[in-house]
Amino acid sequence: MKRTAIFCVNYNSYPELYNYLDSISIAAKEVEGAMNVDVYVADNTDKQYQEISYKTTNFHLRVFPFHQNLGYFGAIKKMMESVPPANYDYAIISNVDIRLHTNTLSLLCNFQADKHTGWIAPAIISKSSGNNLSPQAVHRYSLSKLRLLWLSFRFPFIHYLYAHTLHKRKLTKKTHNKGIIYAGHGSCIILTREYFNRCGIINYPIFLYEEEIYIAEECRTHGLTAIFNPSIVIHDIGRVSTGKTNWKENYQWHAEGLEYILKKYY
Repeated sequence: MKRTAIFCVNYNSYPELYNYLDSISIAAKEVEGAMNVDVYVADNTDKQYQEISYKTTNFHLRVFPFHQNLGYFGAIKKMMESVPPANYDYAIISNVDIRLHTNTLSLLCNFQADKHTGWIAPAIISKSSGNNLSPQAVHRYSLSKLRLLWLSFRFPFIHYLYAHTLHKRKLTKKTHNKGIIYAGHGSCIILTREYFNRCGIINYPIFLYEEEIYIAEECRTHGLTAIFNPSIVIHDIGRVSTGKTNWKENYQWHAEGLEYILKKYY
């Protein structure tokens, strides 16, 4: 029987968390007897936090009540230090403002990953636009492209021009077929056991953003590939947690993430 772990991070988004758990319960019921599903929730909510209580017979739930904002992958790392993800066939890393499709886990259960597959990138369907947000990138970013992005986040006016011209046009181009890509979308990342055997647990020291590039570069460094599989579908509500942060912090975190990646991988 296959085993899947879902590591998700909540930040003051309890209604979205419970809706996400409902979708996991429905999807887990479809693989009853074929896949065991364990769900681990990091509660990063640092003020006015609530006790997380959810009953289901379709998966096992464990809550990590950190009650401090450790960031996205900071919370993921802390959970993985207690729960080794290499014990699972697949580890799903996600926000809580997403929903699994009814057959998401069933399709994942039947997916045949070879020994070089580190990342299975699903289709990420935006609730607001209906567009598929994945893959994030088909090919590796050039050094000049990342430097330009870093510069744009250091100087917001440059990024404003980019976001309202080139990036806006690019959003309509996510019509890729199944196959090898560079990076999927960061709201839901599905990693194989082989990823953790080769790369170890998540160890990205940036508070938020550019997680997709980090995972892509870890795969690349350790001889693994990312596979885009659009038949596996995730529904993205979008910006529930990140929408609570201010734009200056967002730009700062983007710039810090890009600087880290440029120094470590380029």
